[in-house]
Amino acid sequence: MQFNSQSQFLESSSRQRAEKVIHWLRDYAQRRINSRLMDERRCITPHVVLDFGKKGLLGMIVPQSSGGLGLNYTDMLQVMEQLAAIDLNLASFVGVNNFLGIYPILKYGTDEIKETYLKNLAQGRDLAAFAITESSAGSNPRGIKAEADPDGSGGWLISSTKIWSGSASWSSAINIFAHVVDEQGESLGITAFTIPENAQGLKQGTEALTMGMRGMVQNTIYLEQVKVDRENVLGEIGSGFEVAQDAMQLARLGISATCIGGMKRCAQLMLRYATRRSIGIERLITQQITLQRLSDLTAAIGAVECLVKTISTSLDEGKPVPPEAYLVAKIIAPELMWQAADNLVQLLGGRGYIESNIAPQILRDARLFRIFEGPTETLQMHLGLIALYHTPQLCSSLNEFLGATKISEQLQHTAESCTSELTNKNLSRSSNKKFSKILSQKLGDVAAWAFVLGCIQKSYQSEPTDELKRVENWGQEYFQAKIANALAENLSEQTLLDTNQVENLINQYAEEIGDVEQNLAGEEDELDEYLCKKA
Repeated sequence: MQFNSQSQFLESSSRQRAEKVIHWLRDYAQRRINSRLMDERRCITPHVVLDFGKKGLLGMIVPQSSGGLGLNYTDMLQVMEQLAAIDLNLASFVGVNNFLGIYPILKYGTDEIKETYLKNLAQGRDLAAFAITESSAGSNPRGIKAEADPDGSGGWLISSTKIWSGSASWSSAINIFAHVVDEQGESLGITAFTIPENAQGLKQGTEALTMGMRGMVQNTIYLEQVKVDRENVLGEIGSGFEVAQDAMQLARLGISATCIGGMKRCAQLMLRYATRRSIGIERLITQQITLQRLSDLTAAIGAVECLVKTISTSLDEGKPVPPEAYLVAKIIAPELMWQAADNLVQLLGGRGYIESNIAPQILRDARLFRIFEGPTETLQMHLGLIALYHTPQLCSSLNEFLGATKISEQLQHTAESCTSELTNKNLSRSSNKKFSKILSQKLGDVAAWAFVLGCIQKSYQSEPTDELKRVENWGQEYFQAKIANALAENLSEQTLLDTNQVENLINQYAEEIGDVEQNLAGEEDELDEYLCKKA
C-alpha cells in the first residue's frame, strides 16, 4: 500500500510538471516561435534552444536528482505531442536529444560519462547526438563497417564515416557505434561509445540539405583513429546493438506521440478551413468527402492514442513491452500522419500549395517519419516474417500484452493460411523466396493492425465511451481489410518483374526522354585561394 501511495505521488508530481511545461509551451509558441522563419533559414532560432533548455525540455527523461525534469513516459510523450502540434521540427529536435542522445548515456553510461555529461545535457547546456548510420548501413544497422581497433594500451582507435546524424555538429557528446576488434583481429561485436565532440581525430562534415526538418542539422561525421577507453563504453563490449535497439525503440514511441500532435494540428487546420470555405451555396464542411476524411482522421488519432498510451502505461508500471509493439507504433503512426498531411494540402486546394499557409511545411516535415528510425516497408517486412515463420511467438506476445485472444486467433488463422498457400504452390527456391516476401509484407500489415485493434479494445474496456467504440469499429474495419488483402489471390505474381526485366524496361526510357543530368555550375562555396591558410 505504501508503494502504491509513493507511486501515485510520483505520477501526480510528474503530471504536474508536464502540465506546467505544456502550458508554458502554448504561451511561448505564440510569442517566440516562428516555424516558417526557422524553416527558411534552415536553423532553429538560438533563443528557442536556450529557452527549451531552461524549461527542462531537453532533459525530460533525466531524473530531477541529476538536473532533469524527471517525467514518466506517459507525461513525457504528452509534452512531445504538444510540441509537435506547434512544430514537428522542434519536436524532432527535442526527441533526438532525449531519446537518442541522453537515454543511452542515462541507462548504459559509466559513472565517469554520467558525471561528465548528464547534468549539462539535462539542462540544455550541452546537446547529445546519435551516430549509427553509414552509407551502406541505413535500415540495416547490423551492416555498419565502423571498426574500433586495439591501441595497445587497453583502449581502441575508431575509424569510420557516419552520415545523417541529427544535431551532431551542435553536440558536445556523440553516441557512436563500431565493431570492436581484439588483439588477434577477432570481432568482439558492435559496441556503443560516447565520444566528446572535441576528441582528436573527430571531424564534423557537411550538412545535408534535407527536404523537411530544415531547422535541425543533419551532418556527416568523420572519425580518423579516434581514441576511446573503457569509460567511453555504453553497456558492455559487444552489446552495442542492444543499446541502439533500446534507444531506437523509445525513439519510435516518441515519433508516434509526435505524429499524434501533428495529426491533431492537421485536423484543426482542416476544420478551420472547411467551416469558412464555401463551394457554391454549401460550406466545405458539409461535403461528404470532407466529413469522411475528418471522421477517418479523428478515428486515426484515437487509435494511435490508444496504442501509445497502452505502451507508455506499461513502461511506467514496470511491465514488459514486446519489441513488436514498438515496431507497430513506428509502422502505423507515420503512415497515418503522412495521410493527414496530404489530405490537409488536398483540402486546402491551391492554398495548400502556398508556403505561407503552413500545410507545405507540415507535409515536408512529416515525410521524414516514414523513413526515420526504420522505413515503414523494412519494419513491416520484419514484422511479417515473424508472423509467417514464428506465428505462436507473435500471437503469444499479443495475448500476454493485450489479452486480445480473439484478435490473435484471427492473426494466427491468417498466417497459417498464408503458410499453407506458400507450401501448396511447390515453387522453386527463388520463386518461394520472392513469394514469401510478398506475403510477409501483407502479413506485417495484418499484424500491425492486430496490435492497434488490441490496444483500442483494451482502452475501451477501461473507459467504455461512445467515441472509443467508434474508434474500435474503425480499427476493426481496417484490420478486416488487411486480412482480406492478405488472403486474396495474389495478382502481383503476374505483374512483378525480375531484376533484369526492370533494368531493361527502364533503360529503354532513355530513347524517349533521354537521360539528362544538369551540370551548370551553382553557387561558389569555396574559400578563395588567396585567403586560404595554405596556398
